[in-house]
Amino acid sequence: MELASAHGHRGQIPWRGLLLTASLLTSWSAPTTAQVTIEAVPPNVTENKNVLLLVHNLPQTLRVFYWYKGTTTDGKNEIARFITSINMSKMGPAFSGRETIYSNGSLFFQRVTKKDEGAYTLFMLDQKFDRTVMSVRFSVHPSLLTSWSPPTTAQVTVEAVPPNVTENKNVLLLVHNLPQALRVFYWYKGTTTDGKNEIARFITSSNKILLGPEHSGREIIYSNGSLFFQRVTKKDEGAYTLFMLDQKFDRTVMPVRFSVHPEKHH
Repeated sequence: MELASAHGHRGQIPWRGLLLTASLLTSWSAPTTAQVTIEAVPPNVTENKNVLLLVHNLPQTLRVFYWYKGTTTDGKNEIARFITSINMSKMGPAFSGRETIYSNGSLFFQRVTKKDEGAYTLFMLDQKFDRTVMSVRFSVHPSLLTSWSPPTTAQVTVEAVPPNVTENKNVLLLVHNLPQALRVFYWYKGTTTDGKNEIARFITSSNKILLGPEHSGREIIYSNGSLFFQRVTKKDEGAYTLFMLDQKFDRTVMPVRFSVHPEKHH
């Protein structure tokens, strides 16, 4: 599998998820000691939807990291590994064809089934060959489509996760129900879609990312429409605009905003 996010600003996460719970929002901000943490987003997912095993504060000095199905790091359970020195991913025996591994440590699942439910293990090896092992799990429940209207007409929504963030933490502008038939989508800083305000765009036909004048090097755009900010500053606070262009060249514009507050020093 080709990894589109190998250089840190390319990624493919076609997110179709549920709204995040209050507990998830509370745990989003990483500890002040920059401890590595993992969360399943969402932790409870419907069959045929997507899940992201999101890694916070992955060390910059790793040689390699692996993802395994289950709680043991047996070779037959390996889903994929990422070799950091060459920005290369390699798939393992437990790879189903629906997983994508990212250079930030995260693992994305498309169209989950009940068999995907359970625990997953992240194994990290640093420059001194010290090992770190961490686990996370998610649950899968049956689809309720028999008693619920199909999601084909689901409205696009955008939310900042979290909406209020401490400086030097991370924020995700999470897009729900991005249409499949888009030609391209753009993210802009502010409420106007002026070219000088463009952060990045994603061209869907070629899975290509182009960075704009407002890209600071800390943003990652994903093919699901979402935009991820690393180590936010007070200057990042404010409004952002998602601009979508469909196959008929109809335009859709959606704003979202987040606030940034100072770190508390003890």
